[in-house]
Amino acid sequence: MAIYTKTGDTGTTALFDGTRVPKNSLRVDTYGTFDELNAQVSVCEKLVVSPDNKHVLHTLQHQLFRLCAEVATPHVENLSESSNLISQQDISELEHMIDDYTKRLPQQHSFILSGNYLSAAELHVARTICRRGERLLISLGSVEPIRDEVRKFINRLSDALYIMARMEDYVQFVETIVERVSERVTTSREEILTGSNQCVGNIEQTAENGVNDMTTGSELEHIMTKLSQAAMDYAQSIGVPIVVSIVDANGVLMYFQRMSDALLISNDIAQAKAYTAVALKSATHEIHLNAQPDGDLFNIESMVNRKICTFGGGYPIIMNGKIIGGLGISGGTVAQDMDIASHALQSLLTQ
Repeated sequence: MAIYTKTGDTGTTALFDGTRVPKNSLRVDTYGTFDELNAQVSVCEKLVVSPDNKHVLHTLQHQLFRLCAEVATPHVENLSESSNLISQQDISELEHMIDDYTKRLPQQHSFILSGNYLSAAELHVARTICRRGERLLISLGSVEPIRDEVRKFINRLSDALYIMARMEDYVQFVETIVERVSERVTTSREEILTGSNQCVGNIEQTAENGVNDMTTGSELEHIMTKLSQAAMDYAQSIGVPIVVSIVDANGVLMYFQRMSDALLISNDIAQAKAYTAVALKSATHEIHLNAQPDGDLFNIESMVNRKICTFGGGYPIIMNGKIIGGLGISGGTVAQDMDIASHALQSLLTQ
């Protein structure tokens, strides 16, 4: 059976109820734009990496089918008998999603470019199509009855597409950065470097010295206590009051110790160093150069909600090739913090 009907050869098309109107009529232009939007949403669903975004976009395609049917129907009361109309619940679900994403994303204080990654850029295309459809819908509403729920849904939808685009950029940015810095870890983790500009938290050799895989809570506590005490002893010997912070592999603070004369600001800095070393799988001084204006990590602090610190003094703690935590030292100069951390990490190599 041929897919062409020839009924539109004269420049008219049939609405949902069979009424024929010109193909360039305002109603056809409006629901045709939302049909275009639905096709773009389908493209976005295939490209996004965020599972949450993929689920929302799949749901949106079904909702846009229902919305197109309504806009293509002069008498909505006839359509409601055979189709679920866009409802207040649909609007509320979009609002809930927008609020949830806003809480999870870093605050935005300025205009942004339309997507740093392809999936985000395509979502911004969808957003602009949605805005165009909204303008046409308002024009149609001035001459034909349009339900408030339809207008509200389209207005929220453009906001939803915007926040999903931001989420795509955020998720892919973090994944890209972690991948880049992880490449350096595999080549440096077998070296125990010392001095003001060389140090790494590799404790793989401890297994040969009587310490096993460190999988139990007591063993992890032993590592944290030994690291902290070694750092405190060495810091005291060189006259530098410090703060020691140790996080687990998920960046959760597990151990915190502060010398009485340490600066209060070192409390936050030490924790940020330990978290950064785990989050980016690299010593913080190795990240520092890449965080400069011409580096891959420039402005990373504004992309994440947790505190990031790229000053030297933070190191991943690696056991048998696996990061089990992060160490952060703060209180002296950068060189002193790195020197103290180096001595602390080397203490794990001796029993």
